[in-house]
Parts: sequence; C-alpha cells; structure tokens
Amino acid sequence: MLSVYAFTTIPLAEVYALIFLAPLFVTILATLVLKEKVGPWRWLAVVAGFAGVMLVVRPGFRELHLGHLAAFIIAFLAAANIILMRSLAAQEKRTTMLGVLIGYGMLFNGVGAAATSFSLPDGRQWAWLVLAGAFTAGGQLLHLLAVKYAPANRIAPTHYSQIVWAVLLGALFFREYPDFLSLVGLAVVAGSGLLTMVREEVRLGTVRWNPFSRTRL
Repeated sequence: MLSVYAFTTIPLAEVYALIFLAPLFVTILATLVLKEKVGPWRWLAVVAGFAGVMLVVRPGFRELHLGHLAAFIIAFLAAANIILMRSLAAQEKRTTMLGVLIGYGMLFNGVGAAATSFSLPDGRQWAWLVLAGAFTAGGQLLHLLAVKYAPANRIAPTHYSQIVWAVLLGALFFREYPDFLSLVGLAVVAGSGLLTMVREEVRLGTVRWNPFSRTRL
C-alpha cells in the first residue's frame, strides 16, 4: 500500500533512491538485531548511501511530500523483512515463510483496497492492469531464467539498473527530469548498494576482493 502511494505521488527516480536504502538498513539492523559484525567498508557504504539520498531529496531546500516518507518506510520494512527471514531461516521451511508472506500480502492489500475509495476498473484500466500483470509475469520468468543460467553474485548488481530505468521512464512518460545533483545522488546510492553487496559476498566467502585492484580475485 505504501508502494502504490509513493509511486503515484512523487517522481520515480526519487522513489527508487529512497527504496534502495533497504540494503543499508539491512546493515544497520543486522548489527543491532542479529549482532553481526560490520566492517568499515560497509559502514562507509551506509554513510555514502544516506548522503546520496540527501542529494536527491534535499530536505530543507525543497518541499517534501508524504510520498517521500512512504518510500522511506518501504525501505525500512523491506530491510526488517530480510532480517526476520534470516532469523527464522534455521527454524522454518522456506515454503512456509513464502506462503505466509503471500497470504499476508493478499490479506492486507485486500483490506487496504476495501478501506479506500475502491471502484471497479473500466475497460481502459483493465487493459493497463492486464499489461502490468503480463510485464510482472514476464519479469519473474526472466528472473528465474537468469538465476538458472548465471551466478547470483552476477545477477544481484543488475537490480540497481532500476535507478537508470526510473530516470528514463520518468522522463519519457511523466516529464520528470532530475537535475545534476539528483543524478549524482542516484549514482552514489547505487554505488553504495553495490559496495554493500560486494562486502557481504566477501564476508560469506563467495568472493575474495582486493580493494586496491580493479579485478576480483
């Protein structure tokens, strides 16, 4: 529900900038809740990520909307979800956790729709909904194929291309044109998320990384 509100009230690029704070929130919550040790590189990524968001949103220099708050809460809830799933992974089956997530999603989205000014879509809206469903299904299929044929640590970084797509689609369909500072901030957010991802792989031993070299070892 927060996602629908955020995406319909503020520019796409700003929504994605705030939502991509989720990996940084995971780092913070992993320290506080799971008592994981976090090294200086990941803390640097956290600081850089928040700085990047500040460049995009610039509180105090421009008017903020409740959509910004909604997107910020989405990032925190996504991170909290990851922490909860990680803490339950040793006790519960993945199918159980997935089923609960889907069930609660349907329940709360249904209640949220019924509690608002719900009305049946007209023919044009149905067409858009069907198209959105087709894109979603196609995306899921492509993601499954990617997971099948490529290592996870090669797939995950491509998610940050969503920031680029948000800028392009926002400009193309909604005439949303980020200024130079916003573009710099988006690049910093993406870079900090990628750094967090790389350091997590290093911590798990899936990648050995030399920060003074351009190649992975």
